Amino acid sequence: MNISQKNSEALKNPWVWAGLAFLCTFVTMNIIFIYHAFSSPPNLVLENFYERGRTYDEMQERLERERELGWSGLIMAPVDSQTGVEQRWEVLIQNKEGEAVQLDTVELFAYRPSDAREDFSVSMHAAENGVYAADINFNLPGNWDIIVEARRGEDEFAITRRMFISRQD
Repeated sequence: MNISQKNSEALKNPWVWAGLAFLCTFVTMNIIFIYHAFSSPPNLVLENFYERGRTYDEMQERLERERELGWSGLIMAPVDSQTGVEQRWEVLIQNKEGEAVQLDTVELFAYRPSDAREDFSVSMHAAENGVYAADINFNLPGNWDIIVEARRGEDEFAITRRMFISRQD
């Protein structure tokens, strides 16, 4: 057996070449993945993530105050929500006893999970006793996160719902 630095027998073995090829492929793919991760960050990352994390305790307190209010709400969306058509969206908010709640402001926020540039908000107006409405036109089809925030004095209440908006036929 001839063991030395000048022995070229190992380079003739196909298993050595296969191992080197695997190692080179592994390193190359990792470099490509790292490049793509930094060159195209995902759209769902918050720019102000630190500030949002700091407000976590405040959000928990707000949710506890919401539970103490005992309000309940229902988002009444059009049966066939479509793009390019102005449709009436309504929200019903009731107290513990099932009576309508008279509110100071009601605002509907529409968030598109795949593209934050398309997010918008609309102020809703009182339509009936406890029912607030707004005419809304969605410009893009797909999933939308709908959040309705209602306020009366210091009291706040939020309702959330994910909706699919279809393309107009």
